[in-house]
Amino acid sequence: MTHRLEFVEAIPDGYRDILIAYLTAILPTFEAVSGIKIDAVKMADETLANPSYLLPPANRLLVAYDDTDTLVGCGSLRRIRPDAGEMKRMFVAASARGTGLGRAIFEERIAEARRMGLKWLYADTVKGNRPMINLYEKAGFDYIDRYPENANPPEFAPHLVFLRCAL
Repeated sequence: MTHRLEFVEAIPDGYRDILIAYLTAILPTFEAVSGIKIDAVKMADETLANPSYLLPPANRLLVAYDDTDTLVGCGSLRRIRPDAGEMKRMFVAASARGTGLGRAIFEERIAEARRMGLKWLYADTVKGNRPMINLYEKAGFDYIDRYPENANPPEFAPHLVFLRCAL
């Protein structure tokens, strides 16, 4: 199976569904480490209420389609300073896992950050999200304290891992 990766200029059909699938997958891990329950649908709708958070000119949304043009993956890149970006919300649907798509989405966002002229990439993830933490570690990200531009509420910080990589 091949996948087509595309940076989009507008929120594509099916993105809300894949965003909800991502949040439905990751929020139980967050709840397990924090005790904080967050509604996936509400969070997705809050994100989509401000599409500039995901789209150019400042930000990027990468989506992945399978051979049938079904949306099967995504990841975003948010400019947080003129020289720095933040990787957010990477997800691969169950039907596309084990194909290398996750790594492709990860690497394409790093390549796009370089094309944007960024010098630093930041990220956060839930402490229990070992697969994502492993990916960041293998890519050369270092552990750091919470960075000022992180959009998560400060009370979430004890339950997250913060990382940074020089490009």
